Amino acid sequence: MKLEIVCAGIGGRGVLLASTILIETAISAGYHALASDEYGMSQRGGSVVSLIKIGDSKSPLIGKENADILLSFEESEFYRNVSFLKKGGLAIVNTEKDILPAEVDAMLSKRNISCLLVNADNIAVEKSTLQASNMAILGFFSYLAVEPYDVQNVRETIRKRTKGKFLAKNMEVFDIGYATAKDRNIRKV
Repeated sequence: MKLEIVCAGIGGRGVLLASTILIETAISAGYHALASDEYGMSQRGGSVVSLIKIGDSKSPLIGKENADILLSFEESEFYRNVSFLKKGGLAIVNTEKDILPAEVDAMLSKRNISCLLVNADNIAVEKSTLQASNMAILGFFSYLAVEPYDVQNVRETIRKRTKGKFLAKNMEVFDIGYATAKDRNIRKV
């Protein structure tokens, strides 16, 4: 198996925790996993990109048009990083919007890229924890059951990686993200 994932967002929004959860989930499932994080001014809201490779790979770097999946924790970072996605790839974007601009949608269609929009911020805010929007994205993604990221595997890793006082809220937001994808009847991968 070979899977390349890009996690993109801004500092302070849980991109690195989400990517750590994805890496550890893959390792726990018996896969080889590598990662490379790019973050400059992340503490000040700057761009954060985490590149994750699952399977037999020597380098954690992902070239343009090679990623299978883009998890975008901010809409603006989706636009900045969509070039990583290969033809036929999948993007999950945290946004308030119901649709993307027509020209972006046309470009995605031309490259056969599936793009799923979810208001992860709203899910987290409704549970009084904006910092957990990353968990809503992970829950939404886990519904798709992309090997090895089924809901049980990801939930178990979150339990291991989350500090005690945040665990209940993180799990609640994760479950709502999962239910959001399920309620939309999104086709599993």
